[in-house]
Amino acid sequence: MCRILVVFLTLVAAPLAQAQTPEDRAYVAAREQAVAALEARYKSLPPPIDETAWAREERTAESELKARLQGVLARFPLPKGFSVIGFHPDPVCCGTAAGTLDSLVLSNGRVRAVVTTEGILQLWLGGRDPRAALEGDDVGYLRALNADAPVRVFAPLPVARPPGADLAIGRLVVKGRGFTRLPLHIVVAVVRNGLVYLSLFPASLEPADATTPCDVLWSEASERYRSADDLDTRRNINATTGEQLERCVKARAGEPLFPGLGRRAQRTVNALAAD
Repeated sequence: MCRILVVFLTLVAAPLAQAQTPEDRAYVAAREQAVAALEARYKSLPPPIDETAWAREERTAESELKARLQGVLARFPLPKGFSVIGFHPDPVCCGTAAGTLDSLVLSNGRVRAVVTTEGILQLWLGGRDPRAALEGDDVGYLRALNADAPVRVFAPLPVARPPGADLAIGRLVVKGRGFTRLPLHIVVAVVRNGLVYLSLFPASLEPADATTPCDVLWSEASERYRSADDLDTRRNINATTGEQLERCVKARAGEPLFPGLGRRAQRTVNALAAD
């Protein structure tokens, strides 16, 4: 994984030079160097590998990269009430998460999100326009968010762009492997001042908001799914309600979908765009 990442960064860094700021390019160079050094170091260790000692080396590299990325982002203020609580990718090298989008993890106690620059995201996307990729659902949220399961976009949510933001989107998504089909999570993205904020969180809907057919169907199904106490029942709910929701979405193509869930997404979008 690390070798692939190093080669990838080397191949795409030059074409993206003009799209990135000098700070972006310096960070990418440091990231490439750190991955290469860690991979070489890991391969040189005699078996059996002391995983505790290796974890310390990874944490040292992670701390250095986190400080560098914080320096890149320091010229922009964080959204009101947010602070940095972590760093992606985790681990930095030699694991399945090594291809994660480089970002800082933020939280305000209620909302958890990641933030990176448009230049770094464009590099990670292989040169594609980050805003077009987000609007067109052409982003791998599993790696972008370092999620613990695959994430698939189910339907767009009606989200308004807050003042000062360049882009704001909301998506109802399916998160999980195997049989999971009922969308129980929301992804939002905000682009502002050259920064990109992404957040994945459980969907929720106040009963009073369930006013449209798709919202009503989702509300009833999600409640039954979450209260089910065995796997077979959840499988049945997925098999039946997942298809019903898909039909509801197709029957209302072009209409604003899931306005109640959209209001839930809007609150997170507003928080990420707040001064």
